[in-house]
Amino acid sequence: MSAPRALAALPNAAAPDSLLDATIRLPDHLVGGAPERVVRPALAVLFRIAVGPSADRYVRRFLAFERTGRGRPGWHWPSLLAPGVWAFYRRLWLPGLVFALLPIAGALAFASLAPRFEQADFAWFACAILAVWLLPGVVPALVADCLLYAHVRRVVRRTEQGAQSVTEAAQELALRSPTSTAAALWLGGGLMLAVAAALVPHFRTAHAELNVRAQLAQMLSAVRFVQQEIETTWADARMVPRQSDHAAVRAQPGAGLIADLDVNPVTGRVRVALGPLVPELAGRTILLAPSRDAHERVQWLCIPVDIPQRYLPKECRG
Repeated sequence: MSAPRALAALPNAAAPDSLLDATIRLPDHLVGGAPERVVRPALAVLFRIAVGPSADRYVRRFLAFERTGRGRPGWHWPSLLAPGVWAFYRRLWLPGLVFALLPIAGALAFASLAPRFEQADFAWFACAILAVWLLPGVVPALVADCLLYAHVRRVVRRTEQGAQSVTEAAQELALRSPTSTAAALWLGGGLMLAVAAALVPHFRTAHAELNVRAQLAQMLSAVRFVQQEIETTWADARMVPRQSDHAAVRAQPGAGLIADLDVNPVTGRVRVALGPLVPELAGRTILLAPSRDAHERVQWLCIPVDIPQRYLPKECRG
């Protein structure tokens, strides 16, 4: 609502100061266990001027907050999609800073869940988006109306206290800019880019580590054919099978990682030397050591040799 129209909406009273005391009584009923408050008719006009863009949406809610004496959670789409940008646009400086940094908290929470993922699949991408973008936007979306209401209420109250009349207060509010596109672009957009620049390398690294982990898991799945042969031979003849070419292993998707595979004829231990296909694993070794439980069943222990923990699939993590 433009300033001239807002001023025109004020009643033409002989004594404008009387509007400060003019009230309307709302229907008598209880809201939240307390009577509804009395709302001055001029307040809607002052709110509209102080809010600026989208005043129709906000003022209706703000007057409802005013009647009950408190704000309440709602839903606000702009602050879900770009909470920091919206807050700085509305000149909410501290909330804007907090909202802009929320994705970092989401990234830290997601990092704590990283060991649960074995590969960078759809679930990983969905959880990353949820943790870094959507969940950090839920809280701002719920409290945006309350924050803007508190801000606008403070501005209106401070302006009225320094004015001699409602008309003067409205004129002073009309001279004030309720929003800042420059702050939205430079502060909100700049912080979004800074946070993205900080988080993207982290997620790129995590994605690469998951790919290595998935390939290592495929390799262990390929070697499972050798383990099964050892288990079967031991169960039938209490012997360890002779060395073979392990053609079944070579046919599996993860076999490309294997540079050499050796079975100890005495202990049945499988030694897998990793080749150069994955640079992070080149020249490293995994030992698969069999043991027998009380029921003579073979249990396998995965022993990674100088392989970082972040690359290990779940069967090789302590």
